[in-house]
Parts: sequence; C-alpha cells; structure tokens
Amino acid sequence: MVRLPQLLALAVLAIGGPASPRQPGTPPLEIHFLDVGQADAILIKVGARAVLVDAGRADDIVQVLREFQVDSLEAAIASHNHDDHIGGMNAVIADFPIKRYLANGRPAENGASRDVEEWAARTGLARPPPPWDPIVLDDVRISVFPSPLVDATENNSSLGVLVERGSFRALLTGDSEVPLLNAWLATGIIPRVTVLKAAHHGARDAVTPGWINRTRPELVVISVGAGNPYGHPDPMALRYYQTGQRRVYRTDLAGTVTITVDDRGRYRVSTSGPTPR
Repeated sequence: MVRLPQLLALAVLAIGGPASPRQPGTPPLEIHFLDVGQADAILIKVGARAVLVDAGRADDIVQVLREFQVDSLEAAIASHNHDDHIGGMNAVIADFPIKRYLANGRPAENGASRDVEEWAARTGLARPPPPWDPIVLDDVRISVFPSPLVDATENNSSLGVLVERGSFRALLTGDSEVPLLNAWLATGIIPRVTVLKAAHHGARDAVTPGWINRTRPELVVISVGAGNPYGHPDPMALRYYQTGQRRVYRTDLAGTVTITVDDRGRYRVSTSGPTPR
C-alpha cells in the first residue's frame, strides 16, 4: 500500500550544504522515489511538468500522483514489463493526459503489459520507437536509452534513464542485472552520477565493483518493500553501495525519498519517514 506523503512527518537532511536560493520563476527539480512496497515508481517534477518512471504494482498510484498535484505527464516511461514496475501503468494511462510513452518494445507477455497495450491503443497514446530525443523540462534534461543486448531477459531489457540539472545527475536503471550493466559500461554511456537508484531493488545480481567505480554516486536509493520474500536488499550488494561511507536510503525504512535540486545542481534529501542513520 502506498504511503501518502502528506500524512507523514517530513524528515529533511541537507547533502553538500543547503540548496542555493532560487530566482523567481525557477522551479526546483524534484525526484520522488515513491514508497510503493516491493516495486518501483519514480516521479520527476519541474514545476507543474512531470515525468513518471514506472508505476508500481497497483492502481492506487493514480491517487499518489494526484497528491503530488500531477494532472498530466510529459512522458510515462516503463523500464520493463514486470508487474512491480507497470502494474499501475494502465490506470495512469487511463486517468492522465500523457504526451508520450517510452517502453522497451518487448511483446506483452503478462496481464499488466497486456492491460497497458489495451489502454495505450484505446487512448491513442504516442509510443515512439528509440532512439529518443531527450525530454527537456526547463533546464532539466532527461535522457532515456535502451538495452544494447539482443535476446535478453526482461530484466536485462530494462531502459536506462539519466536526469541532469547543472552538475547534478541521477541514474535509474530498472531491474538491470550484471550483463546489462556491463554492456552499458562497455558503450561508455554511463557517467559519474550524484544519485544512483539501486538496480533490481538491491539484488546481488544487479551491482558490481566496476559499476560502482564508474558511477561513483554520492547517494544510493533502494526501492524495496519491507519483509519482501526475495531478501532485498542483499547484504553483499549493500556493502558495495555503502563503500566510502556513502549514504543509502531505503524506501522500506525511510518511506518516500525526495531529492530536490536547485538551478545550480545543489540538492537536499527529504523522506516521508525517519531519516536514515
């Protein structure tokens, strides 16, 4: 069950100093790693404009988006077709105007993906094929790139999403596993980042020393459900993420994790639950 952020106390932790004062008319970039249990849903907002990356398991994601004052989407992005990433996407497509839908292009092989296909066809949703032009929200650039692997599993067909503002970068990679991470590293497309979403809910098969050395994040966010049956996040994966005293946020412990970025790329972190120690 999604925890609605306005019902919970807000804990705030400044990272790298307080955000710079914004000039009038310069809205912050907000990246909300929504607490949707053992699933993924990331809302990116700049003022009134929004992009959704994945949609959790359930239709109540629509209520959560409304709580964040979303009334339309510049884009909806499905990293891949598993239920815990697109289970609520059919409801999002049905309830919100969406300019474009970006997906990995694999055939619909489960009920959730078939529901998405049905609603996309019913609403006439634009579904352009890759390569995609960056999504630009004011001075924020969102680049979406597909898996370079051929005949890969669904997880290793996940899309990558890079969010940039000034010196700030956040990287989201769905449920990508080691073969896809290595393939992306080989292409040279992966930069050093500020924030890394742990792939595959913090699974052991979704992180390597090479991945951490290339991305070198200041902060890692793990979207994961409390008491999940998969043992996520894996203790060994956590050790990789925590190297160098890096701060790690988990939605099962901290609730929704929000990164707020000013126009210089300086950021702060807030959570809807307790601040991690």
